[in-house]
Amino acid sequence: MKLILQPTPLTCGQACIAMIAERSVEEVIKDMKTDKPVSIGQLMEILDFYGIGHADRNKRISKKNPVPYPFSILTVHTNGGYTHWSLLFEDRYYDPEFGLIEGEYTHGKITSFLEIYGKAN
Repeated sequence: MKLILQPTPLTCGQACIAMIAERSVEEVIKDMKTDKPVSIGQLMEILDFYGIGHADRNKRISKKNPVPYPFSILTVHTNGGYTHWSLLFEDRYYDPEFGLIEGEYTHGKITSFLEIYGKAN
C-alpha cells in the first residue's frame, strides 16, 4: 500500500479511496464529483464504481466487533474534535492527514470500520 496524503483538510475520504484503488486523489475527486467531506455511503458508491469489494455496512467498534477487519476504512473521532477517515492495512494505519502509523493509533478514537475485501479490478 502506498501512502497518499490528502491535498486539502476536507479530502481524507477521497485520499483513502485513492490508496485502495491505486489512483490519484485528483482522479477520485473527479469521479466522486466532490472535494468536500464524504459520507460512508459515498465511499461505498465509489468503491462499487471501481469494482472493489466491501462490507454492506460500516460496523461499530463494540464487544461483538472489538477490533477492525485487517483491511478497513476507519471512522475516527479525532483529538481535534472532527470526524476523519483513515485506512488500516496489514497492521499499519495509512492516515491521509497524519501519515503512516505503526503501533497504536493515537490521533483519536476509532469508532467504526468498513471492511475492504480486495483492490480494484
